[in-house]
Amino acid sequence: MLTKLFVLYDADCGFCTRCARWLAGQRRHLRLECLPNGSPYIGELFPGLRALPKAELTVIDDQGGVYRGTSAWLMCLWALEEYRPWAARLATPALRPFAREAFELVSTNRRGISALFGLGNEAAVAKALQFAVHPATHVRCADGHCSPSTYADPAPASDADRSGHTHIDA
Repeated sequence: MLTKLFVLYDADCGFCTRCARWLAGQRRHLRLECLPNGSPYIGELFPGLRALPKAELTVIDDQGGVYRGTSAWLMCLWALEEYRPWAARLATPALRPFAREAFELVSTNRRGISALFGLGNEAAVAKALQFAVHPATHVRCADGHCSPSTYADPAPASDADRSGHTHIDA
């Protein structure tokens, strides 16, 4: 019987980060641990796991099952009390193709969705705050206008913040 899922997400994507936080606020049937894909902690937890594509949502269960893409998305829904019936319904042969299309639509456009709704990742938000608090550290561009990627690096985060993963207990 499954008791825990590890959800590997793209921490460079504001939408993905927001989804990981959303999972934390939901009632669950089992424990979830959201980890940024590429975190060294993943290698410690799963030493035999090959490198995973950052752009692909991946879920690993506590019995070693690995789910990617649409299957990972359905597993996340299945873990949640309110959404388990939806996961079961979307996983049926009649609806799974539509679930896949919906997931791929969101996944393919996640950067645009992040930009549209102002969902920056932690680094982007930190840079924007750094500029707001300390505008003198802002690096000027040749034309006098700068994008958020040209802001000076913020002060180092604490070790707790730097880990980037979230433990969610049921």
